[in-house]
Amino acid sequence: MKIKYLLLVICISGSSLIYAQNDTFKSLLNKYENENNVTIVSISKAMLSLMPSNIKTGNVDLQNVLPKIESLLIITSEGSTTKQKMNSEFKLLIDNNRDYEELMRIKSDKTDVIFNVIKRGDLISELIMIVNDEQNFVAMQILGNFTMEEIQKIAQGAEVL
Repeated sequence: MKIKYLLLVICISGSSLIYAQNDTFKSLLNKYENENNVTIVSISKAMLSLMPSNIKTGNVDLQNVLPKIESLLIITSEGSTTKQKMNSEFKLLIDNNRDYEELMRIKSDKTDVIFNVIKRGDLISELIMIVNDEQNFVAMQILGNFTMEEIQKIAQGAEVL
């Protein structure tokens, strides 16, 4: 009986940690949603399920990945001091969470792009991309369950664009 209670406590604790990570990203979205020059896009699994099954963007085939996406959150800011604050806070979010693993970093002229993931076993449960350049800041969070190979296929297709 004690083992059942222990397992229940562990499961609840684990799920609350996952929720807290997602909640932190959302709390930053909520903080900036009423700022000027800020755009927020939130797409739920229900909305994603309405997309056609043969979706293809350029050379990126999303047919196999789309059903695995739980949610997609995007926040952007253009040419303002808000952009600088957002860049600092989103980077701090990632730096302060040991669960994030950096996949790739690209620095080109005055553009920085960083991809971070949270892995659960062999699956990626969260992908965060942060892009900062002279005019724009973009942070994107994709929640779901993906393999590294699926992420690589998307990245390879995107390179051709």
